[in-house]
Amino acid sequence: MVSMVGVSSVHGQIYTTLYVSPPSIIDTTKTAGTTFTINVNIKNATDLYGFEFFLNYTTTVLTVTDVTLGPFFEDAFTWRDDRNDTLGYIRYAATLPLGTPTGGGLNGSGTLLIVTLTVDSIGESILDLWNTKPNNSWGERIAHTVYDGYFSNIVRHTKLYVDPEDTIDPDLTAGENFTINVNILNATDLYGFEFFLNYTTTVLTATNVTLGPFFPEDSRIVHEEINDTLGYVWYNVTMPLGSPVGETGDGILANVTFTVDSIGESRLDLCNTKLVDSEGDRIEHNTMDGSFSNELMTHDIAITDIRTTVTTVEETDIGTILVPEDVSEVHAGEKLNVTVYVKNNGTSTETFNVTAYYDDNIIGTENVTLLEGGFSKTVTIEWNTGGVAVGNYTIRAETSDVEGDINPDNNRFTMEDEFSVLWTQTFPIELVAAAGGIVLIVAAVAVYFLKFRRPKSVAEGTLSESKG
Repeated sequence: MVSMVGVSSVHGQIYTTLYVSPPSIIDTTKTAGTTFTINVNIKNATDLYGFEFFLNYTTTVLTVTDVTLGPFFEDAFTWRDDRNDTLGYIRYAATLPLGTPTGGGLNGSGTLLIVTLTVDSIGESILDLWNTKPNNSWGERIAHTVYDGYFSNIVRHTKLYVDPEDTIDPDLTAGENFTINVNILNATDLYGFEFFLNYTTTVLTATNVTLGPFFPEDSRIVHEEINDTLGYVWYNVTMPLGSPVGETGDGILANVTFTVDSIGESRLDLCNTKLVDSEGDRIEHNTMDGSFSNELMTHDIAITDIRTTVTTVEETDIGTILVPEDVSEVHAGEKLNVTVYVKNNGTSTETFNVTAYYDDNIIGTENVTLLEGGFSKTVTIEWNTGGVAVGNYTIRAETSDVEGDINPDNNRFTMEDEFSVLWTQTFPIELVAAAGGIVLIVAAVAVYFLKFRRPKSVAEGTLSESKG
C-alpha cells in the first residue's frame, strides 16, 4: 500500500520516500519459530533531523523480537522505542545528536530501522507504516511518500484477469458503450505491467483506456495504443520515477471502454501480458480472458434418445474392436449401459445433470459440463442389474432444471419399448453329469443367444460431442 503525506514533486518526481524493504516476503519455509528481518528505509532525504513512525503487524502470525537503529541514523538519539505485541505495533522515534546545526540534517538514502520478527503461524500480514513523521532541522515535517511491506508463508498465484468475465446484455445495441476492467489479484511488488487486449472489430470498437486506481495517479504511461483495424488495446505502465518498491495486493490496473457496433459476440483476449517487480524481474502469473455478447440468449436442453447396450468384441481386419450392441433384455445380475443423448438447442453454454431410471428407481447420474449451444453429447450410465427383480421396466431419463429453459418438456425422454430383466439361468449338476449333458448345455446356450441377445434396431444419435 502506498500513501502520500504532504507530497511535493518536481517534474513528477517525488523527493522523499519512507518504505519497508524488502517490499514483500513470500516464503513457505518461514514456519513457526523461524525469523526474518526487514528494514525501514528512507530515500531522497533532505536535511533529515529526526523521524517517528508506527509499524503495525498481525499478532497471530508474527511477533517483533528485536529493533535496532539503522546505519543511516547510527549516531542518533533514540527517544522512543515502544513495542506492543498485544495490539501488534512498534513505535519508534529518533533524532540527530543535540547540537546539530540548523540545516545540518542528513541527506540521501539509507536504513532508519532494522526490525527482526519471529513467525508464529501460517498466514499473512501487512507491515503497515503509518503516522510517519520525518522532520528537518527546522522542526518542519518533510513531505514524503510511504510504502508498506507484506509477509506471507502462504503460496498465492498472481492473476491478471478481465472483470467482469462475461458481459452478456442484449440491450447493448449499436452505439451503446460499456467498460471492463483489467484487474490484478495477489500482486507482490508490482512495479510495472503491460498487456494486449484483443477484440472483434465487427462487433466492438475500443474507444478509451485509462489507468485504474491500483497504481498512483502519476504513474508513467509507457505505451498507450488502440488499433481498431487489427482489434487490440496495448497498454504499458510503470510506477512513478523514484518509487523504490511496487504495489502489493489486489486492484484495478486499467479501465477499457468499448462502443458496440453490431449484434454479435467477441472474446476479450488478454495476451502478451507482462508483470515486473521493482528489481525488473518478471512476475509469474495466470491470465483469464473475458467475453462480450449482445445476442439474445436462450436456454433449451433436450434429451433426444436413449439406448440400452452391451459391449461385444469383434475381430476385424484392423484388429479387435469393442462394439456397442443394442439389447432389450438381460438376465438379472448382468451389466449393461444406458446411453442418453442430449442436445443444447439454446445459445447459452449449460452445465447440468442427467439421471437415468428404471420405473421410478435411479440407475445413476452423470454431470454434463459446459455444453455449448448447438452441440450434442452422449452420456453413458452403467446399470448393474444385480438385485433387480425379474420383470419388465420402463427406461427413462431426465435432466436437472436449467434456469430459464424455454422448453422443459423435452428435458425428459422415455424409451418406447419396455426393458426386460430375466431369470438367471442355471443348470442342475446332474444334467451336466448325464451322458447327453454337454449337448444339452450347448443347445441351451444357443437358444439363449438366439432368443435373448437378438439386437433391436439401432437408435439414431451420435457417440461423441458434435455440432448440429
